[in-house]
Amino acid sequence: MPDVDVVVVGSGAAGLSAAVTAADLGASVLVVDSADRVGGASALSGGSFMAAGTAQQEAAGYPGDTADDFYDYYLSFNRWDANPAVVRRFCDDAAPALRWLEGLGVEFRPENVYRAGLEPAPRSHRPTGGGLAVVQALRSACEKHPGIEIALGNRVDALLTEGDRVVGVRARNEGLTAHSVVITTGGFGSNPELVKMHYPDTNRAGEGVWSPAPDTCLGDGLKIAEAVGAGATGTNHGELLLSTGFSHDLEPFVPGWLVYVTDRGHRFVNELGPHIVITPLALTHGDSCWAILDEAARSSATGSADTRFGAGSWTADTLLAEASRGRVLTAQTIPELASKAGINPVGLAATVARYNTNCAVGLDSQFFKDPSALKPISSPPFYAVRLRPMVVAVTGYGLMIDPDARVLRAVDAGAISGLYAAGEVCGSLMGAQYVGGGNAFGGAVVFGRIAGRTAVADHQ
Repeated sequence: MPDVDVVVVGSGAAGLSAAVTAADLGASVLVVDSADRVGGASALSGGSFMAAGTAQQEAAGYPGDTADDFYDYYLSFNRWDANPAVVRRFCDDAAPALRWLEGLGVEFRPENVYRAGLEPAPRSHRPTGGGLAVVQALRSACEKHPGIEIALGNRVDALLTEGDRVVGVRARNEGLTAHSVVITTGGFGSNPELVKMHYPDTNRAGEGVWSPAPDTCLGDGLKIAEAVGAGATGTNHGELLLSTGFSHDLEPFVPGWLVYVTDRGHRFVNELGPHIVITPLALTHGDSCWAILDEAARSSATGSADTRFGAGSWTADTLLAEASRGRVLTAQTIPELASKAGINPVGLAATVARYNTNCAVGLDSQFFKDPSALKPISSPPFYAVRLRPMVVAVTGYGLMIDPDARVLRAVDAGAISGLYAAGEVCGSLMGAQYVGGGNAFGGAVVFGRIAGRTAVADHQ
């Protein structure tokens, strides 16, 4: 007999969801985590949950949204560069999983449903208390189960196998046997080597790439699963944010009055657009994206209320300080600014002239940005701030799974007996384009529940 029915490696939203679900079905569960507290990246996140057809949407004035619409949008937005079967399961199970969290005490209020990108109806549900509140509710549910034990400070360094079946884990040179192992170790944002290898778009940023993920997000689950033949997918998938690099500040929303240009000096996007659109477009148009502003905008800049950690880059004092350090370029004329930044001067001059004309009439003739965000670039000195793809918010490269959260072999895409996965360690759900707030967190809970169910059902 094995030591335990199910071992869950990782204690974020995916791992705790798997543990509670498996225990609800009568399994004995051990949750193992290398950290000294539960929650992982989930506890640090906003906890938004993406789902369609919810009571919150209806109460907010958006009735009739469906899982079918969600699925069509998800794959269209990703140009089908995601696993359709896994995406279908996510879209179908998201609303039930959100209701399940509500049953555990998590509050999702209608006024906190929002559009994360370009979806026709808002699908991102922000929980009261953020990701930490979700983790606390799941931890409380675990504590009510006598069959769940949590062992912190234990890094799993290998999977135990018998033939082609996974039969347990190894930690601290000791083996623990189980009917099933569920890997929910999160991403690899804190492992520069894996980021460089599997998220090569970050290499355009040069030095300074960072992630808000905990230090324990090193890609352990990916490595131990690949060691037993697991396949992986999703190169350059995930959520990547442009950043000034001034500090380790998470700024998913920046002031819309900025003007973004390429090295050719051309605008390429509505600057009020979501980062999930702006970052891929910036990468498509070249290695450099420049934010252009003038002294009037600089002196009145107050930053963004949505900045996660600090005041952010876009404040009057920060911009002035960085200009003195040479990290914000400044000049008395637009041609001089272009020369300093290596931007085509003819292109930038034409762009600024056109933009100023648009500001005067209150109409963005190129991208139709909200007129309230139109600020002319006319008061010297002028400023140029380089934005680079430096912030790895979510890693999307990970283990191949089927819709039932079984980990698949690299050689033939068949299921590895006894091995399951959920959350950011998986690569099958995340597409080439991050769909928006709640894509990763919602997927973690949905497939955590699925992994818990399948891990028990396959070995009863």
